[in-house]
Amino acid sequence: MPRPGLSGFVLGTCAAACWGFGPVATKAALGGYSPEVVGIVRLGGAALCFRVLAGRGGRWWPDEPWLVLAGVALGLDFVLFTYGVKLTSAASAGLLVNFGQVANIVLARLVLGEDLTPRRLLGAALTFAGVIMVAASAGDTAASGSLLGNVLIMIAGVTWATYAVAQRRAARRSNVSQLLSPIFVVATLVSALALAAPGAWHDPGGARPTTMLLAAVAVSTVAPYLLYSHGQELLDVVVLTIVLASTPVFAVGLSWLLLGDVITWQMVAGGVVILAGIVVVALERR
Repeated sequence: MPRPGLSGFVLGTCAAACWGFGPVATKAALGGYSPEVVGIVRLGGAALCFRVLAGRGGRWWPDEPWLVLAGVALGLDFVLFTYGVKLTSAASAGLLVNFGQVANIVLARLVLGEDLTPRRLLGAALTFAGVIMVAASAGDTAASGSLLGNVLIMIAGVTWATYAVAQRRAARRSNVSQLLSPIFVVATLVSALALAAPGAWHDPGGARPTTMLLAAVAVSTVAPYLLYSHGQELLDVVVLTIVLASTPVFAVGLSWLLLGDVITWQMVAGGVVILAGIVVVALERR
């Protein structure tokens, strides 16, 4: 099993920051593009980048069932997440996606056999408590959106957890891009099915939505998945999941900075609790 290390926590935190930008960039991109187009552009653009970075040893198509499962789960995640962001606020999306962290920890235990040490359980309890604090505050200060949108975001979190565990079970490659390339190709094909939906091709575009869509591809898709995959080589999935619980802190902060959402002391307090949970796990010695 990989052992926790400072570099793994740094990679995980950077990935969380990039993913925290995801709901904000996606919400802005949806101002000019349909959810179907936003999803497939993000996945297709990332698939091309990973294939180039994979080099000569890279593949377009998966060569084992775990990669297929990871790709299907990731494609569903992007479809559900993008539809959810369309129906709810960026701040709510950044918070509710952490519903999938519970599934991630359970699947890591059941499928990968990773340990749930007392320190990890304490760290998880703290981070989840922080998420609840932030979510409760956000519900009073930001548009919570429709119930359907919130439910879609939470289901997307569960499908992403399935992707994370399936990727971990896949055979290791000489570089992470060789692992990600076929996964994202499958995910792109899955998301392409949504293009048959009415209204998928009615896209007025615009400078700001286009800029944010490109930013969503580079900052919130390519960068965090590279960082996360490297982090998986250094940390157990359970530990990395707890580190990624800092995502709502970045999501709420960026929503305030770029979209004008209100930040209250309850949000700040919740962020402190989340970071405390991360520190508890980071200091684990095995």
